[in-house]
Amino acid sequence: MIVKIAKIGGLALVFLLVAGISAYLALTLIIKSEDTVIVPDLEGKDVVYALEMMTELELNTKVKGSEYTAIIPKNHVVFQEPQAGSEIKKGRDVKIILSKGPRTVSMPNLIALSLQQASIILEENDMCQDKLSRTYHTRMEKDHIIPLRLKCPILAV
Repeated sequence: MIVKIAKIGGLALVFLLVAGISAYLALTLIIKSEDTVIVPDLEGKDVVYALEMMTELELNTKVKGSEYTAIIPKNHVVFQEPQAGSEIKKGRDVKIILSKGPRTVSMPNLIALSLQQASIILEENDMCQDKLSRTYHTRMEKDHIIPLRLKCPILAV
């Protein structure tokens, strides 16, 4: 009886050992057989170029948002995750954030306003007054904005 139990226990132990080794080898071969690639540097690159490159490497590109930036042109990659140089498996996601380009704002019409009113409007629009030039004009009151044909239309009389 004890010999029978020992035989069954021994066979069960051998079976579990063989099953464990087989499972380990199978998983090791499956995991190692997946191809890996090095993530390229996409920051500053055009979105079309980035998408083509990621397709060639068999990686998925996920656009996670966009932000304004004065340094990186519109429709270029601002940020990527994982970072360039990381090793990942093919078919994985690379998240990118795209540039909206520099933020532009409309210049309020300040012509014929007093210098004080113009300063208030600029401040309310988060703009700052640059250099101020003064000149005499026969049809404008003192310290009012007159139009110029230069890039910066602000001039006080």
